[in-house]
Amino acid sequence: MSSPAVTVVVTTYQMPEHLRRVLAAVEMQTVASQMEVVVSDDGSTDETPEVVARFAARGSFPVKYTTLPHDGFQLSRTRNQGVRLATAPHIVFLDGDCLVEPDHVEQHLKSWRQNCVTNTYCVRLDEPTSQQVTVDAIRSKEYLKWVPKSELRKLTMMQWKAWFHRALGNSRKPALRGGNMGIAKADYLRVNGYDQRFKAWGKEDDDLGMRLRALGMKVDYILHRTRTYHLWHPPADGKQQKYKEGENYRYFTRKIRLTKCLAGLSDRSANQVTVRLNGTAADFADARRWVQAAEFAIVRDSSQRVDLEMALAREGRFTRHCDCRVLIAGDAAGQVNAANKGADVVLSADGSLGREHQVRLPLNEIASFYAALGFADPLAQVARREKWAA
Repeated sequence: MSSPAVTVVVTTYQMPEHLRRVLAAVEMQTVASQMEVVVSDDGSTDETPEVVARFAARGSFPVKYTTLPHDGFQLSRTRNQGVRLATAPHIVFLDGDCLVEPDHVEQHLKSWRQNCVTNTYCVRLDEPTSQQVTVDAIRSKEYLKWVPKSELRKLTMMQWKAWFHRALGNSRKPALRGGNMGIAKADYLRVNGYDQRFKAWGKEDDDLGMRLRALGMKVDYILHRTRTYHLWHPPADGKQQKYKEGENYRYFTRKIRLTKCLAGLSDRSANQVTVRLNGTAADFADARRWVQAAEFAIVRDSSQRVDLEMALAREGRFTRHCDCRVLIAGDAAGQVNAANKGADVVLSADGSLGREHQVRLPLNEIASFYAALGFADPLAQVARREKWAA
């Protein structure tokens, strides 16, 4: 077989019978000769490995299996682990409880275009219907006759809404649905994949969607071409009755969101965070000392996208090519009030200056800034910096 054109990443945990049926549907894909399949397991302790091994033995395409020690519901980590084993230039994600029709992957490939993510959603099968769905029913496509028409109408409405949002130029909708997504691997790498700070259930897809859109990418719904069929199962571990109750929501609503997340496919350290000094800030001694103390990498090219931009309060000028705008205020209270309202962070002598919506920090508290950026262990970053400085 030549190099695969697409990697299908199937995520699973403790649902071997669901996985067995999903893999039976994957086996029927019209582009099977161009595929490889990676089953990424969140640490199952049942017969999941045997299910994958039997599937691999009869498959006509490469099949890989990876598993990690289970530490609660960690979908971001599991999806990233699957991508690490992917060798194709295009990836189609599929949840291990969702059946697909034979042309599902083909439709993702046909619909994909530059700077675009293809996306679809699922028909939800109830418990009695899901129990009737056998491998034979999948191979004969008999189960498609059991799909509620109300569910198909729901997906039709979702597609029309997606077209409406695109026509309006909506920069936040439609929502990204990670369980049925097609994306170029290069684009996934640009944002460092899913943010693994998201643990338990929820918001990891919304976060990824926002970071991809920050790069100018679009989310294209293709519900008029394909969909998935969700097999019923009890709620996932860690799923909140109200999504705003969980730690994921609190992390999602953070004030600073780097397009290339810090804890994704790879763990970024402070010296991999890029910063540009704007205007006379490039010659401002305090700014340069602060950047060097934080161990950030200085970028001079004004057209290159960076994680941070820094400017003096008396100027407050930022470009669009950054994720976080940092205002260096010193003790100039009047200058802060007159400064660019687009600043995300204000650094001052005692951390008291700035507006309510801004992150306000003392200049000398590097650990606090690391925490605001999203480092899981800011003190460890400080310790690492001090070790190298010694």
